[in-house]
Amino acid sequence: MEWQIVKIKQTDGRSSAFVSIGRGQLDFNAEACKLVKDTGNFKFAQLLTAQENGKAVVAVKFLEESEENCIAIKRKKVDGKTVQGMTVRNKGTIEKIFGKKGVNEGMNRYPVLLVEKNILKIVD
Repeated sequence: MEWQIVKIKQTDGRSSAFVSIGRGQLDFNAEACKLVKDTGNFKFAQLLTAQENGKAVVAVKFLEESEENCIAIKRKKVDGKTVQGMTVRNKGTIEKIFGKKGVNEGMNRYPVLLVEKNILKIVD
């Protein structure tokens, strides 16, 4: 038997900006945080919706100060150190916007795009 090395695509995982949606939360990876130049300064998020070409689209606006209809951002810690990434958790609201895929046990990944300096649009 001869073993072959599995080639790893460089576009997977860490090099692309994405959000994982499920379990009543939105998890933004480190690359998504880089798009909005997050240095740990964002403490709150607002969920935004709009119509684009007749289809509903969702974006997230990251804020340093609390405003109306905000959700507190959670930060992940590994071995006591905060790691890059942001979690926006509000089960009822996430389910209302994303339906069952917003609260199912598995997580679905979606690319994100920077549309303004602190707003990421979720690409479905």
